[in-house]
Amino acid sequence: MPAEPRRNSRKVSTDDEIELKRARGEISCAECRRLKLKCDKKLPCGSCVRRGCTSICPNGSLSAGQGTRFILADTDQLHRKISEMSERIRQLEDALAIFQAGISHERHPLLRDELLTIKFGPEVRRTVDDEHNRDMLSSSIDALGTLTVGEHGETKYFGRSAGSETLISTASDVLDEGEPAPSFEPELTNAAITFPLTIIEEGTDALLEKLEAHLPPQPRAWALCETFLEHLSWWCRPIKRDELIDDILVPIYNCVKDPTRNSYHKDAGPDDGRCPHLLAVLFFVFALGSLVDLTLQPCSAEAELYYRLGRAALSMRSVFDSPELETVQALVLMGEYHSLCIQRYSIESAWRIISLASKVAQSVGLHRDSAQWKLGEKHVQRRRNLFWELFAIEMIHCMSLGRPPAISFTHIDCELPDDDEGGVSDDGNNLRGFWGFKHSFTRDIYSSVIEGMLSAKAPSYATVLEYDRKIRQTTLPNVRLYLRPDEANYSNPSVVLKSFFLSHFRSITMIHIHRTFFAQALLDHPTNPLASPYAPSFLAANRCASILLRSFLHHWNRSPEICSRFWGMWTHAFSAAVILGSTVTRSPNATMAPSALTDLDLAVDFFERGAAMSPRARQALPILRNLKERALNAFNEYRNRHMSPSLDIQLHIGPEDQFQDELAIFGGQTRVLTNKYLSRKRTKVPAKPRTDTSSASSASTPAPASTPQTASTPSDDGMQFSQHVDEQMSNVHPSLVEYLSLFPSSASISVVSQRQNAQQQQQQGSMCSSSSPFAPPPSVSSPPPFAPSDSITSTLNTNTSPSPRRSCKRRSRRQSRRRRTRCSS
Repeated sequence: MPAEPRRNSRKVSTDDEIELKRARGEISCAECRRLKLKCDKKLPCGSCVRRGCTSICPNGSLSAGQGTRFILADTDQLHRKISEMSERIRQLEDALAIFQAGISHERHPLLRDELLTIKFGPEVRRTVDDEHNRDMLSSSIDALGTLTVGEHGETKYFGRSAGSETLISTASDVLDEGEPAPSFEPELTNAAITFPLTIIEEGTDALLEKLEAHLPPQPRAWALCETFLEHLSWWCRPIKRDELIDDILVPIYNCVKDPTRNSYHKDAGPDDGRCPHLLAVLFFVFALGSLVDLTLQPCSAEAELYYRLGRAALSMRSVFDSPELETVQALVLMGEYHSLCIQRYSIESAWRIISLASKVAQSVGLHRDSAQWKLGEKHVQRRRNLFWELFAIEMIHCMSLGRPPAISFTHIDCELPDDDEGGVSDDGNNLRGFWGFKHSFTRDIYSSVIEGMLSAKAPSYATVLEYDRKIRQTTLPNVRLYLRPDEANYSNPSVVLKSFFLSHFRSITMIHIHRTFFAQALLDHPTNPLASPYAPSFLAANRCASILLRSFLHHWNRSPEICSRFWGMWTHAFSAAVILGSTVTRSPNATMAPSALTDLDLAVDFFERGAAMSPRARQALPILRNLKERALNAFNEYRNRHMSPSLDIQLHIGPEDQFQDELAIFGGQTRVLTNKYLSRKRTKVPAKPRTDTSSASSASTPAPASTPQTASTPSDDGMQFSQHVDEQMSNVHPSLVEYLSLFPSSASISVVSQRQNAQQQQQQGSMCSSSSPFAPPPSVSSPPPFAPSDSITSTLNTNTSPSPRRSCKRRSRRQSRRRRTRCSS
């Protein structure tokens, strides 16, 4: 048997040289050589153009069978036939779609997207196939969430969007409960403890009298109501000012002063009696006002006293059978208290109570528009406001824990309430206020994101990018979010909190939708995440995390006392820090690694100063310190490896298995964890000693921004970057190019000149040396995560990783090779 001929390496190299010469037009194309035709050596050549096979020129050839040499001889006739068939297919598809719409709301199986592209050319079909493959990859991600198991088999579920909450919950569960809880009458204590299953058949009036005896003096009651409206209503406002003052506070105190009155309501009859749930609403307002009263300690004894009194009042009547709006309001306020007083309670219990409030709201028809029942305008507006505030606060907790809401948006037709702060501009356009933006964003954007991200079937990646597009197109009210220290209302807590909400709502939503795919891009492509099919999510998550973190630092500097009492601020800042730290740890050679490392250092320094004021900061601080240490080690090893190439054999850069698992948990992938703190009750520990005067002043006064000492920026070592834009774009995934093409033309990629870089460095230097070191850069004044030009230019040009340091002789040889390659091509 004859030996099989072997192809040596010389033959392979010769074939490569032939293909290169054909690509340059030096020799005839492969198809002309196969058919022995004269080739004009153009790209494409004239012969291939006449025969209708330009797509295979110069290195491809038709695989024709025997006797089919002139398969495309009559090209014009063939193209006419294809055009006629395509038009006929289009007509049949339209007719089938019309017929299907008349008998069913579902799409006909023959009208699938991959089948609709048959009538188009190969380029269109190739694009659709790429999108289909990416959606298949998206559905294959095991983003089921994390199931935490306790020592005795207790379980707790965190969905795919609750990665931050999962990491924090595994850190520690023992918190300082603050001041000791107060004590009062045993009858009221028992009623408060057994809520919501308390059954009180007799003695209700006597218990109500005991509750009324604990009402604070009227001046203190007014102060607590004002504090609640100023410092907390931005987050959730189930009761407006006029209703709280005119229909709750004043009538209750008038009833207490007048022994002859039997009801709190103004127009109530003599047999109506007093409503215990209305009294519970007032006590919960007092409790929340005490929580955000800056003259009191966080989770003070006064706040816990009013909370337990409100809980006892809520137990005077069954919440399951109550047909009153006051019951819904009381449950919403009670859920708020659990959410904010995390020293004694938890976000878990807040989610359950607010879900109960949603079900009670459905029982009184708040999810349907009240105007259809011909109710009074004032009552209609109150019902609308209560429902949308309840809906918004439930969505926030559902997204934080990764759990589905109690109300589906498909069952809602309640209209939005009137915008209290809306107006009309000089040119006649409607200007939305704070409440109008909050309610419209919740209805139009946030609800659809919740439905898609928390559903049992994960959304396709095309749906995620559609969410991204809608969020970017949302405009904020015409208000200034970032103020200078010398401007009015700079330290006003109410202004600071509303500004924080407006500046963060969209960025937080962006991080939620991109979190899973960001983690997947890092896990699959650690050396170059921009080459991942999920490169758009990697880019969007990093940009939003960086700006969200710096914006939070700005608002915390303005009013640290009030910001330290809201867990959401610290949780979102923690998520941003994890994204930045994971980028450096997992991919230290990424383009944005140096700037991410600087932002991570700012975050750790900020959490260290905030740990004395916020329990959530104390929980997250050990995780961030560990993340910063690993990020510094990874970045320093990467720099040392390029500074000393001989160390490549000794140094091995790669994430540990533990970090991979933590990143997967953060991305919401399927995991099972054991937590010994899950079944353990909260123990009372002694209050931590107060810090000395110097440390206390440093916690209230912004400290200068610190930069990493062990990881300098590339400019510190004289390391330069001379990569061109076309070379950068050759290393990214096509999905990222397609994602960037959705932005306006002003966002086109351009090389940043050295003068612009110098100006940016000068601005950053002045920012760090100013009296407000964490104030956001000028680009943050307009929503930066949604400015495509900022995202593209700074990511692909300014935040580049350091190139290795080379000798002059070695650099010149490399440049000569590049020039020869460009000339030959």
